[in-house]
Amino acid sequence: MELPIEKVTSSDVSKRFGFYYDEAMTHPIGIERNGATRVVMLPASEYERLARLDHIAVTPEELSDEAIRSLRTAQARPEAIALNELMG
Repeated sequence: MELPIEKVTSSDVSKRFGFYYDEAMTHPIGIERNGATRVVMLPASEYERLARLDHIAVTPEELSDEAIRSLRTAQARPEAIALNELMG
């Protein structure tokens, strides 16, 4: 699903920064330069939320030895096994 982004030119933002600042608090504002959206204005709280999501997935190298051991010895719940058999 693609999020709708209102697009405006960088010169429009320059002329009406206060207006677009307020607008960006309610929805993303894509700022175009030479016909391409290069920057998106959004509330700092939304940026921080998105930045935190970036750290949900980790590479194997980032896992602790304990986490790797836990993954290797993990047991599937009976209902998951039953679902696998059903899909089988």
